[in-house]
Amino acid sequence: MVAKQKTDSIRGTAIILAAGASIRFGSDKKVFQFANTTLLQHTVGLYSAVFRKVLVVLREQENNKVFSFPDHVETVLAPNARFGVSQSLRAGLFQARKAPWVVVGLMDMPFVNLQTLKSLATRMESTNASVVRPRFKEQYGNPVGFKQECYSQLCELTGDQGARALLRTGKFRVEALEVKDRGILIDIDTPAQLQEFANLDS
Repeated sequence: MVAKQKTDSIRGTAIILAAGASIRFGSDKKVFQFANTTLLQHTVGLYSAVFRKVLVVLREQENNKVFSFPDHVETVLAPNARFGVSQSLRAGLFQARKAPWVVVGLMDMPFVNLQTLKSLATRMESTNASVVRPRFKEQYGNPVGFKQECYSQLCELTGDQGARALLRTGKFRVEALEVKDRGILIDIDTPAQLQEFANLDS
């Protein structure tokens, strides 16, 4: 598992969306064993090694579950998560509303490279753009960085609308971050996919 200790040179806030129902996966994706830990713990470990504050958005029904996270990782409950990813994003952004920028990632994208997260955080500190999207071989992926001026419109998204709906409006300046990381394109829907990509990555 990735070390849980913070990196002193990196700042900022990350939001990990982890409130999905895991219907296609067939079981709770968060607690599925991966890389000698769980999928959730692995992804949290990646982000907590880079960001000063990490918000993990969970379904409201999970408020009694105990997760072992580093001190700078907080859980956020999304009471309306069943209505789509937009509700999870809204819950996370409300908790992070005072942050000048956030990086929004997905729990089921465990192959994102640590260097990509560091580069994204560094770019968010220095860019004049409102949005920073990582790009690998001409394909955009996740996680994505958003400046504070985007929050209100992100919170207006409904259903399973992701941030792409906001990007299509053309209201915000978007900047590409070129990375050598195919992990930004890989999201896991089934245990077989997880095993397949883990074998390719090894």
